[in-house]
Amino acid sequence: MKKLFLELSTVFIFVVIVIGFFYQTIFFGKLPVPSDSLVGLYHPWRDLYSGTNPRGVPFKNYLITDPVRQQIPWRKVVIDQWKKGKLPVWNPYNFSGTSLIGNIQAAVFYPGNVIFWLLPFAQGWSVLIVAQPILAGIWMLLYLRNLKLSRVSSLFGALAWSFSGFHIAWLTWGTIGHVSLWLPFLLLAIDKINQSNSLKNASFWGLALAIGLSFSYFAGHTQVFLYILILSITYGGWRFIGLKSSKISPRIIILVGAFVISLLITSVQWIPLISVVRESSRIAESVVWQKEGWFLPWQHLVQFIAPDFFGNPATLNYWGTWNYGEFIGYISIVGMIFVLFALMSLRNAVSVKFWGIALGITLLFLLPTPLAKLPYILHFPILSSLQPTRLMVIVDFALVMLASFGFELWREGKGKKIWLAAGVVGIVLLSLWGITPELQTNLDVARRNLIVPSILFGLTTLVFITAWVFRKKVPATWFGIALVLIVSIDLIRFGWKFTPFSPVEYFFPQTQAITYLQSQKKPFRVVTLDSELFPPNVLGYYGIEDVAGYDPIYSSRYEKFFAALARGKPDISPPYGFNRILTTESVNSRRPLWLLNVAFILSLHEIDIPDFYLAFQEGSTRIYENINRSPRAFFVRSVQKENDENAIIQALYSSDFYPLETAIIEEEFSLAPKPLSQEEVSVDEYADGLMKLTVMTPVDRFLVISNMYDSRWQASIDSKETKLYRADYILQGIIVPSGKHQITLKYL
Repeated sequence: MKKLFLELSTVFIFVVIVIGFFYQTIFFGKLPVPSDSLVGLYHPWRDLYSGTNPRGVPFKNYLITDPVRQQIPWRKVVIDQWKKGKLPVWNPYNFSGTSLIGNIQAAVFYPGNVIFWLLPFAQGWSVLIVAQPILAGIWMLLYLRNLKLSRVSSLFGALAWSFSGFHIAWLTWGTIGHVSLWLPFLLLAIDKINQSNSLKNASFWGLALAIGLSFSYFAGHTQVFLYILILSITYGGWRFIGLKSSKISPRIIILVGAFVISLLITSVQWIPLISVVRESSRIAESVVWQKEGWFLPWQHLVQFIAPDFFGNPATLNYWGTWNYGEFIGYISIVGMIFVLFALMSLRNAVSVKFWGIALGITLLFLLPTPLAKLPYILHFPILSSLQPTRLMVIVDFALVMLASFGFELWREGKGKKIWLAAGVVGIVLLSLWGITPELQTNLDVARRNLIVPSILFGLTTLVFITAWVFRKKVPATWFGIALVLIVSIDLIRFGWKFTPFSPVEYFFPQTQAITYLQSQKKPFRVVTLDSELFPPNVLGYYGIEDVAGYDPIYSSRYEKFFAALARGKPDISPPYGFNRILTTESVNSRRPLWLLNVAFILSLHEIDIPDFYLAFQEGSTRIYENINRSPRAFFVRSVQKENDENAIIQALYSSDFYPLETAIIEEEFSLAPKPLSQEEVSVDEYADGLMKLTVMTPVDRFLVISNMYDSRWQASIDSKETKLYRADYILQGIIVPSGKHQITLKYL
């Protein structure tokens, strides 16, 4: 009972420290969400707060706008569809419609989504964020305790892992941290399979491993999960090397079975993801891996000792290579001393060797070494499209493991090399102080940000000295607690500096412009002409469809279509220059734009173009209505066949092409041109991945539907499946026989 009490006390202390980090959320209702950047940077929210903040709402960190531009809108669409009792398969709000089930970052199947059934969305998102360090730390505590580390060493490891640079940098995303937090749980499950005395117990942990792998994948980031998967497989192989031959076979079957089961469970996500990726330009593109910042720059290794040596984006003084969030792997000054101490004691522990080797290999691929560049030089599929800085998750975990072992060795008094390790860190700090005068610019920033690491180093050294002097009178655990306190102060200060806590009223507030758009008859889409107005994806939070979008994976055809649209001419030659964000600042190519069912044009400036009239204005935000927009579905008089992509784009921009009369298709079929006559097309139901139409035509016609073509869409006429054609390069089309019919389109 006493042992259980002590274990629970350790967990309690850890949770209290996490609560301390999130005190603004727990006690004052502020959200750990960068929504202050949404209302501070973009209209119409700047218009909403113009009375009280004419120069804009102050915001903490300009670097982390992605959560409000990607993860939160996507998750809101997912949750809304789940609450309607529908499987979230299609997102109609970005890129004129795109796969939702194929968007791994939308986390469609993540079990953590249950939070949003219990709480309002804003508060649910906050709980999702707070849960990251709590779960990461608890799993790390259990894992380290299973490795027979003391409670104080395990508590140190839990803090260093939960508030490591990688986790702080990605904390507000609500996805990446939930992928990585399962890593210690996975390793714990592997060890338990290895250590189990019975196959029944081993099978239990095999099931736990399968579930943990599935949860990690469903959390929403394939690249980080890939690294965790590789590490887990490697760790499992290493752990089973030492087993006696009589134990290997059944436990290996359980281990391999766990990975196979997780593969089957997660197939509901990765199969549609592969389908989306195959049609994406992300894999096919030639990544400019030579650009600075693609790998971790050598000089940024100093951030493992002094995290803000190059400044910090939250204090608007960052002067290092872009970007800070990709390069930060800080685990505390105390942690780095113990890492070096552990590495100096490699001969004393097999586990230290494993994590030392893991750290070394990962750094070889993280830094701009010849080995790291090889996948890009050879154009390895998939690997050549991944930025290696996300390997920081493995670097940080390996560092924390080494530091935890080093902490335990020091606590047990098994090494005098701690002085050498501390001396190395001290020399690095002194060297940084010494080279800063050579920095003609940014001198004040570098020096100012060396003060705190130097003070923390001094306090740590003082604890070491005091522990040595009183080593026979005071238990080492008390000095370990002092170091844990220093680590807590260090990492919480580091995390607070980077992480915004926004008032709840800043969380996607309603404005008059948004209300106006929501009140219009659907379906329709909008175009935004200014980068400071309605950033891509955000309108999806409010249920408004946008032709723009922001995602690393999107249809290559849609990218080409948008390139021509942005250029105002039938040019789809690369490079396109969108860098994951598809937008246009022009509506000069109006006829191709009509194909997208664009009803409203949003702008911060006046538009003097025929067919557009000012329908609504809120501050600087102007909403123009397109009076000649095409409907969402319409019959055309004739079809024109073209096979070549360039020829199709040329035809769309031809002066004699009228999208409401002719459709361009890529397959041969017989349909004689006939004059337009009395015909009807009405949208009966339109929601997410389902569209139902009632049509009436006296003759056979070709129906164009302004939804994005995707091979997973299926069409039926009067409940009988019919062929779905690709029309006008990116849209859908079907042949409708004469008469009155019910047409259904489903995304599966």
